[in-house]
Amino acid sequence: MSFDREKYPMGWVDVGAVALVTNPRAGHGRASHAAERAMARLTERGVSVVAVQGRDEAASRDLLAEVAADERVDALVVVGGDGMINLALQVQAGTGLPLGIIPAGTGNDHAREYHLPSSPEAAADVVADGFAITTDLGRITADDGTSRWFGTVMCSGFDSLVSDRVNSMTWPHGRMRYNLAIVAEFLNFHSLPFRITLDDGTVLDDPVTLAAFGNTRSYGGGMKICPTADHSDGLLDVTVVGRASRTKAALTFSKVFTGEHVEVDEVTVHRTRSARVEFLGVGGHRAYADGDVMAPLPVTVEAVPAAGRYLVPRP
Repeated sequence: MSFDREKYPMGWVDVGAVALVTNPRAGHGRASHAAERAMARLTERGVSVVAVQGRDEAASRDLLAEVAADERVDALVVVGGDGMINLALQVQAGTGLPLGIIPAGTGNDHAREYHLPSSPEAAADVVADGFAITTDLGRITADDGTSRWFGTVMCSGFDSLVSDRVNSMTWPHGRMRYNLAIVAEFLNFHSLPFRITLDDGTVLDDPVTLAAFGNTRSYGGGMKICPTADHSDGLLDVTVVGRASRTKAALTFSKVFTGEHVEVDEVTVHRTRSARVEFLGVGGHRAYADGDVMAPLPVTVEAVPAAGRYLVPRP
């Protein structure tokens, strides 16, 4: 699909004042230090900074809503990981307000997708420079009508179980936590009964190991589960790992950081604007996105064209 400059505009914005919102628990405490460094650099660059810090998720959500509605703010900047960015998307998506990111989390898959530097000072420079792009976002709607935005990948199946385990772990940090969670979940490995209905009417109802719906390419700290996903094509890439033996599943996951898992026979890839995702087993199942719980299944997941706006390094 060719890039549509009118639908996905990009260009410079004047960033004179920002709201800097921090998740103090992100990156096991690294976020607070990263926020201090980023704020110092922004001030050096002549950017006025209103810094706020939520004591927990609920407080952070309220602060984000408050500062995003302030017309004096030229950009909303979050310090933390993908979960904190997800909170920001719930109030920023579709508003046109640019979102800046100071990466300070565990997975940092948003930062990886948009080539953001890991240094707080360098990431603050990206914000101050003010180059903004327009992107698609994903939206998950539960059967009760509630919906949540996401920026990277929604997952269900084995990878949701891994995410459950990751969120209960306190060690190690970074990508190794995901790797160990995968190993631990293999002890209870089995395929799961799902039904996935794509927007063209295609129904996928064989047991699956996992299903991932990508607005972007990676999750879990760089796992390229949807290696050809494009955040500006109006579509979700759907990667389905079908029924597989434990050995074959291990082989598949060994290739996920390079994206070569899509060459394994048990893996199929689809593209769709939306999909209905149902768990047909006992006990229920949850959809994850951006590393956090989104909703219990069943859900409808869709790509929403041009709903996102990020401050990124100039291409």
